[in-house]
Amino acid sequence: MTKAEELRARAARATQRAASTTLEQHEPGAPAAEATPAPRPSVIRAKPVRITADLSPQVYRGLIDYAAGLAETQGRVRVRVAHVHVTRALVAELLENDKLQVAIARRVRVQVDD
Repeated sequence: MTKAEELRARAARATQRAASTTLEQHEPGAPAAEATPAPRPSVIRAKPVRITADLSPQVYRGLIDYAAGLAETQGRVRVRVAHVHVTRALVAELLENDKLQVAIARRVRVQVDD
């Protein structure tokens, strides 16, 4: 069983427990209310989520060169800008920029169709 399947199974069991607890709370002889599944609580992670991506050597070199150029333009010659900072900034910008979302959607469509 994969981790995702295990989590889904645990969530389903929790929902069933919540629904059965709700039904048991009614007094005997009282009409039972419709059983509605308990709303799933939002999961708030305390720790950051790690992602990985395989990049071609050319794309990786471009990312490293961009980060190095960024450090230079910001006057951080002795302190490098790690590519992870560029990646985090890119994702943050993607979430806020509608035009960038459209452009990324086009590129993803091309990748998926290949």
